[in-house]
Amino acid sequence: MANKKEKEKNIIGSGFLAKKFKKNLLDYKKYNVAIYASGISNSLEKNKKNLKKEIDKIKEFLKSNTKQIVYISTYSILDKSRKNKPYVKNKIIIENIIRRSKNTYLIIRLPEIIGKNKNPNTLTNFFFEKINNDKPFFLFENTKRNILDIDDAIKKSIILIKKYYKKQKTLNLLNRTFYKSEEIVKTFEKILQKKALYKKKKFNKNYFNLKNSYFINFNKHYLIKILKKYYLK
Repeated sequence: MANKKEKEKNIIGSGFLAKKFKKNLLDYKKYNVAIYASGISNSLEKNKKNLKKEIDKIKEFLKSNTKQIVYISTYSILDKSRKNKPYVKNKIIIENIIRRSKNTYLIIRLPEIIGKNKNPNTLTNFFFEKINNDKPFFLFENTKRNILDIDDAIKKSIILIKKYYKKQKTLNLLNRTFYKSEEIVKTFEKILQKKALYKKKKFNKNYFNLKNSYFINFNKHYLIKILKKYYLK
């Protein structure tokens, strides 16, 4: 459960996103916000005990929090192909808990985030590990993913925090471009100079709700640029 010291922090969490927010603390410390970037990192999580623990922790935090909470959520909530997964359902429950609480809030939903982390369950880490180690995998046809460099995500999130301070908002922070999974794999093949060993699997198209979205525009080289940045030594 959250202790008194944790409730007084500007950043709640110790993972990938939280550490990046901490490095940029001076950019928004004067705003009375608590950025809640804590939670389950594995989007494939199914353990009910772990999922409940995540919910209990946010409830405990909200009881005595006096700052505006900035909750870092996931854009997967608005992807019909993923919204029924336990991880995503948990995020929906948490968002609703925050909205019903007495706290002022800003919920920022992020897409697939790329950066230096060891989480094997992220999309790009998965593709990199399979291709780099010549391991076969399945590639779902028709799927698209929205990708942001962690540095771009943090920079824009801080702008949104300043803009919507003391307002009740739920926003999607997205790259203007959605990439096909096969395009991501082919980009990895190009930079790693290795052939991916995959078999295609049929999959229904993603259906994305773009309401309340803030887009960042990048040029056509953005995908290869960020994959090189984090996956080429």
